[in-house]
Amino acid sequence: MKSTHSSNHQVIFFPQEVQTLFPGQPSLYRISYQDWTNGYQQIMHCHADITEILLLLAGSGHYSIGAQRYPIRAGDVILCNGGVVHDEFPKTHETYQTICLGIKGLQLPDLPPNHIIAHNKTPIFHHPAQFDDLSALLQIILRQADQQAPLYLHICQQLMLSVLKLTEQMIREYGTENSSQQNELCAQVEAYIYTHYQQDLTIEQLGKLFFVSPYHLAHVFKQHTGYTLKQYILRRRIGEAQDRLSCSSDSITQIAREVGFEDSAYFSRIFTKYVGMSPKFYREYRTKSDE
Repeated sequence: MKSTHSSNHQVIFFPQEVQTLFPGQPSLYRISYQDWTNGYQQIMHCHADITEILLLLAGSGHYSIGAQRYPIRAGDVILCNGGVVHDEFPKTHETYQTICLGIKGLQLPDLPPNHIIAHNKTPIFHHPAQFDDLSALLQIILRQADQQAPLYLHICQQLMLSVLKLTEQMIREYGTENSSQQNELCAQVEAYIYTHYQQDLTIEQLGKLFFVSPYHLAHVFKQHTGYTLKQYILRRRIGEAQDRLSCSSDSITQIAREVGFEDSAYFSRIFTKYVGMSPKFYREYRTKSDE
């Protein structure tokens, strides 16, 4: 397992290590504490096979999940299914701290793999008692994982299963519907962009594809996601580039081209604008953080 020591602290569990000990159970993949107060964040991205339970310990802002943008505040529990694009916007000049649990191999009854909540349910919860219970368990997991005392994997695994049950209980007690015709349109457009973000998409093309006027689509998309189409695609490309810079040895030019930028100099300018550092510096930063 890996550990990152600083105000941003992440512990990664290697799946084969956990699966060997606990076959047939969901796998604890990572636990992380993040402090974004001084900048830097992961731009729009998704994890195909990782379910996330995130607690906002301090701060406020907005969080985008799929085609919907939500206001968030300290004390919120944010649930993100695997394979769903998500993005966050901390309020500037304000302390912003999170703790997040990543789980692999989750299969709950009546839900797709790696889903913890139905797609038509609101994934943001604000209930102090449940938040306090979840926060306490996640803090213990983080401490146990960091110290790696005897039996820590067994303790972390059991605590993760308890977190899942408490989260399921919270959804059953407080889950609310989050569906509308406009939301469904945005979800369809978002799903299309998910697999075509490298292409030069226009609002006119998408309007024809989904049988709505470009004006109506532009209005609804901005209303529900908080982005214009151009902003959304740029953030999606930059988020994918962040992942590839962190996890591959491909050249910056190759990564730029694969995420939809033909001009690597333009890619570097846009990346720096959104992330706050150049692609080269970002790769070096992430490499040092993971050592």
